Amino acid sequence: MSREKVKEVRDYYNNHVADEDQRLDEHPFEIPLTMHFVVRYLSPGASVFDVACGTGRIASLLLEKGLYTGLNDLSDQNISLVEQRLGSHQKVIFIDRTDAMESKRWAQKAWDSIFILGPLYHIISKERRLQLLAKAYENLKPGGFLFSSYMTRAGALVYGLKHNPDGILYPDGAKKLWETGTDNSFVQATEYFTNAYFAHPEEINPLIEKAGLVPIHLAGAEGFFGERFDLFHSLEDRLKDEWIKFVIEKCEDIHMLQLSKHLLSIAQKPS
Repeated sequence: MSREKVKEVRDYYNNHVADEDQRLDEHPFEIPLTMHFVVRYLSPGASVFDVACGTGRIASLLLEKGLYTGLNDLSDQNISLVEQRLGSHQKVIFIDRTDAMESKRWAQKAWDSIFILGPLYHIISKERRLQLLAKAYENLKPGGFLFSSYMTRAGALVYGLKHNPDGILYPDGAKKLWETGTDNSFVQATEYFTNAYFAHPEEINPLIEKAGLVPIHLAGAEGFFGERFDLFHSLEDRLKDEWIKFVIEKCEDIHMLQLSKHLLSIAQKPS
């Protein structure tokens, strides 16, 4: 990513820190799905590098589970909030404000797990996405786990249809998004996306494998609630809990992958 694009992404998150902090409440599937796999693969005392940690919502849960956690983010405002919330926690290894690709903290230790839950959908170049995954490979312990997230092209198309339907009229709008994974006059023209790449589910595992990692799970975070969060929030709490359980139970079903807005990959470095 060019310095100009890095600045664009940093400025976006600096200006939307409250929105980013609340997003995981409005989109309530990502946290329970992630933690479903965390408790399955990571034990208390393990070390995690949370790359591009946002406002630290997931990191706080990792710390609660007894995981020693290093946190990195590009945004000054995100890191300021993380320092306020988590800076005194005994299991925080470091809090680092840098671009993920340039951080010196990767090599601070051999990590039991690395989390990349945002940067890959801000890197349009496939080669640069692969470089970031290769960094994870290089700095994981043998047998260590990579948690990485992606945004789907189908989810982006529905989002764009809801928020900018005129994007179908422009050659660099909806059609370009569907053909290439990025656009200029559709999703990118709305307030809540910047420098974004949207993937098809079948792209993920080959990219993971090319970085030297072994894919274990590819999960759809929201399933059929992908761009239907208003429907979910209209439910009674007891029904919300049951629907979340159902979505997690079926999260690797190919149909759930196609319907989801976010994908979560869990991969392992060979021993």
